[in-house]
Amino acid sequence: MTETATLPAAFAALQPYVDTWALADENSRFHKRVNAPLEELRVFYDAIAPHMEAVMQHLQGCPVEGLPAADEALLRLALSYAEVSRVFEVWQQQDVRADFFDPARLRCVGFEAAQA
Repeated sequence: MTETATLPAAFAALQPYVDTWALADENSRFHKRVNAPLEELRVFYDAIAPHMEAVMQHLQGCPVEGLPAADEALLRLALSYAEVSRVFEVWQQQDVRADFFDPARLRCVGFEAAQA
């Protein structure tokens, strides 16, 4: 998505987050989480968390392949939420890392990498 996609109308309140958080792949989401200020993560998390049940219900009705741009942007926001939610729901800190390993060196591999 090179242009900003407009979200489905029911999720217009989340539109301000599309440019920053509707990231195309797991590596981008990981590096955004690791490098964003904690305050930015909190703002995004607090904005999208109340909508997640509706987001998931909406996406369950979508085809697996060939998502319209609006639904793809919504899916990408949901994936970023999943990345960021761990900060507040599991770890209670921005990142969990070993002092001897810089997370910027990590490369995610899996489904998205296989699709490339």
